[in-house]
Amino acid sequence: MFDLIKKYPNVKCMKILKEEQEIFSYQRQNEVETSCFAVGCIFKSFLAALVGIAIYEGKIHSIEDCVIDYVSHDDITEMNWYKLKIKHVLSKTTGIKWPGPNEPLPTDMREVMKLPFENEPGLSFQYKPDPQIIVYLLEEVYGMEITKLFQDKMVSYFRNYTFEWNREDIQGMKVSSELLCEFGQLIINKGIIYGKRLFTEVFYEQMIIAYSTGGFPECSPYGLSWWIGQDGEERFIRACGFGGQMLAIFPAKNMVISILSDMDRPHPENLQLLLEASMM
Repeated sequence: MFDLIKKYPNVKCMKILKEEQEIFSYQRQNEVETSCFAVGCIFKSFLAALVGIAIYEGKIHSIEDCVIDYVSHDDITEMNWYKLKIKHVLSKTTGIKWPGPNEPLPTDMREVMKLPFENEPGLSFQYKPDPQIIVYLLEEVYGMEITKLFQDKMVSYFRNYTFEWNREDIQGMKVSSELLCEFGQLIINKGIIYGKRLFTEVFYEQMIIAYSTGGFPECSPYGLSWWIGQDGEERFIRACGFGGQMLAIFPAKNMVISILSDMDRPHPENLQLLLEASMM
C-alpha cells in the first residue's frame, strides 16, 4: 500500500478501517504535525447526518416535510416554497437560482427566500449551495449555532474531538483524519457509534438512495449529500470535497477509507487510489 500511495504525491493523509480496525495509516512527511485538514464539501455530509439526528430527536418529523414548516418566514408569494422539501435540499434538487461563485451567499433564511427558482423542486440536480438552507433550518429548530450543534449532537459521542469550524465560514470546516473516520463508522453502522444510536437505520437507507443521476463534479448518482458509486458488483458511497477530499464507505466489506489531499486543483485521480485501496 505504501508503494501505491507514492504514486499520489498530492495525498496528505489516508486511513483505512476494516471491521472497525485501522489497517492502514499514512501521513505525508510535511504534514506529520498537522492535526486538522480542510475537507471542503464533505461538510455537507455531516449536515445530512445532523438532519438524521434531528429526526431521531423529534425536532424534525421527516425529510418529506416542507422547509417552510421549520423556518421563520415572511409572506410567501413564490409557490415553489410550498413544494420544497428537506429531501430536495439534501439532494441538491431545490431548483433555486443561487448567487454566482464570486457573489455573497444569503446570510439567513429570509434572504434565501428572496432568491428566484429556476426549476420546480425535485426536477434537476445542480451542485449549488443548497445545504445553507439546512444550516439555517437546524439552527432554528435547535436554537443554537450549527458549530455547537455539531459538537454537542455528534462529535461529543466520538473519541476524537479535533475539528475547526467557524460559523462565519461554513464551507471552511477542518477535521482530524481520526474524526473523519469515526464519522465513517457512524455511517457504516447505520447511525450507531460506540453503542449509541444517533439516527435511525431508516434514515441511513434514505441517505444512500439515488435521488438523481447527479452531475458535476463527481458525475455519479447523488443521494442525501452522498455520492453513490459502483465498482463492478460493489456499491459504495462517498462524501467528497474539492481537491479530492474523500470519505468512502464500502458496506459489503465493512470498510471506511479517508483521503485528504492538496487543494491546489481537482484531483480526480484520487478515485483510482480509493478503488485500489478498497482491495486490501
